[in-house]
Amino acid sequence: MGTAHRKVRERRARKQAIQVAAVGVFAEKGFSRATMEDIARQAEVSVGTIYLYYRSKEDLYVSLVFESMQRMTEAIEKIMASGLRPDRQLKRLWDYFYDYHARYPQSYRVLVFLQQPGLTSGIAPKTLQEINVRSARNFSLVSHIVAAAIAKGIYRPHEPREVVDLLWSLFLGLVHLSETRKNLGVTISTLKDLHRKAFAWLEEGLRAR
Repeated sequence: MGTAHRKVRERRARKQAIQVAAVGVFAEKGFSRATMEDIARQAEVSVGTIYLYYRSKEDLYVSLVFESMQRMTEAIEKIMASGLRPDRQLKRLWDYFYDYHARYPQSYRVLVFLQQPGLTSGIAPKTLQEINVRSARNFSLVSHIVAAAIAKGIYRPHEPREVVDLLWSLFLGLVHLSETRKNLGVTISTLKDLHRKAFAWLEEGLRAR
């Protein structure tokens, strides 16, 4: 039994190492230029070892995307089931964005990769459709939170999906700004401070007078 458990742990650790390496390689080279050899070298395993877990580079990338999206879906659904007022649900979701980035930086970067030029040329149309479906589901769930706040008169009438688009775009922009400043050695405002203030400013515009 001990040997079996050890093998499971080793397999899990190896898979995680491959995933971490893949995220780094995709970030550096982009999806289209990255190779399984690059990922194997970064993970310090053989290419054959990677193929024990993933059928192809596309399969590896898509598994990372789906895992990240599923983690986000579960968090949103948990917040929606909390019984909190919808505006408090939205605030809790905003806080989750920050926690998600801090706790799962690799998963966050995987989601950001979807904006890379040339990504779609290396992924099958059916797989891209599934990515769109899963992404749309998360946006739709958050839109329901915003719509509920509008229905209760907490927020002024807005198009819920546009609010969600702005919310997610705002967070992406804050992370990008924070990481750029960090790379340049500039210390002005931390991501945590910007994150806190940004939601307060945004919600001020949403709330009914």
